[in-house]
Amino acid sequence: MKKALLYSALLSTALANGTASAIEFDGFLTAGFAVHNQEQTNGSTVTYLDEVTDKVTFLQDSKFGLQMTADVSEDMQVVSQILASAEDDNYRMDIEWAYLDYSIDDSSSFRVGRIKQPVFLISDYLEVGYAYPWIRPPHEAYNNMPVDSLIGVELLYSTTIGGMNLMLQPYFGSNTEAIPGFTTARFFADNYIGMAIRLESSVFTFQLSSFKTDVSTTDTSVGAGGTNLISEGTAVLSVASMSWDVANFIGYAEYTTRDIEQEGTPSSTSAFNKVAFDSLFSDQDGYYVTLGYRMGKFLPHITYAVADSDPKSLSPMCLDVNNPLTCGPSQGARQNSITLGLRYEINDSTALKMEFQTVELDNNAANFGLYQPTPVNAAGVPITTTACGGTTCTPAGQAQFTDDTASIISVAVDIIF
Repeated sequence: MKKALLYSALLSTALANGTASAIEFDGFLTAGFAVHNQEQTNGSTVTYLDEVTDKVTFLQDSKFGLQMTADVSEDMQVVSQILASAEDDNYRMDIEWAYLDYSIDDSSSFRVGRIKQPVFLISDYLEVGYAYPWIRPPHEAYNNMPVDSLIGVELLYSTTIGGMNLMLQPYFGSNTEAIPGFTTARFFADNYIGMAIRLESSVFTFQLSSFKTDVSTTDTSVGAGGTNLISEGTAVLSVASMSWDVANFIGYAEYTTRDIEQEGTPSSTSAFNKVAFDSLFSDQDGYYVTLGYRMGKFLPHITYAVADSDPKSLSPMCLDVNNPLTCGPSQGARQNSITLGLRYEINDSTALKMEFQTVELDNNAANFGLYQPTPVNAAGVPITTTACGGTTCTPAGQAQFTDDTASIISVAVDIIF
């Protein structure tokens, strides 16, 4: 409520002073639920992505967003997007991006502030569910991003070649994020430099993008009983993307590859690099292909997606690859999925979507794909704390699923306004 009053006050002030010739608001909303049938053998809860469990939940996909574009002058705009997600502290408002856009000429512009780096095909509208066929983009590919946005600068240059539009987007900046599941640790991305090249026609879009960044983690919980997530490395992510819309046939395809390199030598005697960086974030590849056919207001589609990882050498403290307390929180995801979906256009700004997805895990040690199982100790008892007894942790037994294959049902309504 206070934020809404603040925005109204700012808008009234701008109009009264004549400092803005136009202020435009655009919004979007998704309301949806999901449920899966995966189980652990000991009956503990298994979470898919962030919120999906074997109980119906509206937290994973429900969200509200508002974009504001304010004209400062004929060649300058301020653009911001506010996102409130049900999975994020019950619709806590976050600023997804907020930047100044300065038009240099008809073909070039410059952005500075909090920007959404153009890594994927739909990066500019990733949160706007109405803009794409799925309820959620295939996480096998989109889960590889280290940070969601960037604080820095971006140059946009566009030109026409043979009736097609060519866009170049170099960018540079930094950012920091919390490490999921660890309240005392943070992830930093510095010297973040990248480029996207995009070619568009009336029926297809093709994009190549890549970035490199220095990465590090800090942890306020160091020592016996701590998580000791203090390490450094470099990360490179490259993506090839394309989409097409020809004679009612639509398609999307993307391939992503992430390469992580450890800086320094893992050590069992020092807090630094006790958990190696490339055991926190492994090399990861992912790809998907989506095919659909538009029939009036209906769009049935099918998606095949794969995630594959290459775990590297673990910390010398890692005695059991299934123990996240000494081996890092993630050794990557190895899974494939098939999603059958149906989109129905209720009206020009509202779409109803339904999906049935099967997820199959590769049968490898410590591989839970994009699930988050409840850790268990050697006796199969759930671990409810990260505290260790003395200087070592009790090795955890491998959390077992009842089946390598499970199903996910999702339904959502997407609206733009």
